[in-house]
Amino acid sequence: MPDTKTVFLRRTGALLAVLATAGCAAGVNFAPRPTEADLATIQPGWTRDQVLARVGPPTWVFGVRQENLSIWNYRYSRTDCIIYQVSMRPDGTVRDSAQGYDPACDGPGDRN
Repeated sequence: MPDTKTVFLRRTGALLAVLATAGCAAGVNFAPRPTEADLATIQPGWTRDQVLARVGPPTWVFGVRQENLSIWNYRYSRTDCIIYQVSMRPDGTVRDSAQGYDPACDGPGDRN
């Protein structure tokens, strides 16, 4: 029969292996990126929940203080300098949405 220390080390090792596997699986997001067609369906007046259900969470968000809006940006292609922007009002409804140029790019001519 194994001693107490050996049993403890085996159980601890097994527990750590399970936790590490669970942590890795929890951090993986297999959700597909929204397509341009998906994003184009977003309409003024949609709620935040409707947008999230249709296209998922944005790639990044920033605020526009002048109008107290949150701008949700979606990158749907890694090879283009185009993003899709959704303007969200404080009440959680869409004001408008449209394509825009990615601020990480130098401009419209930088599309390689």
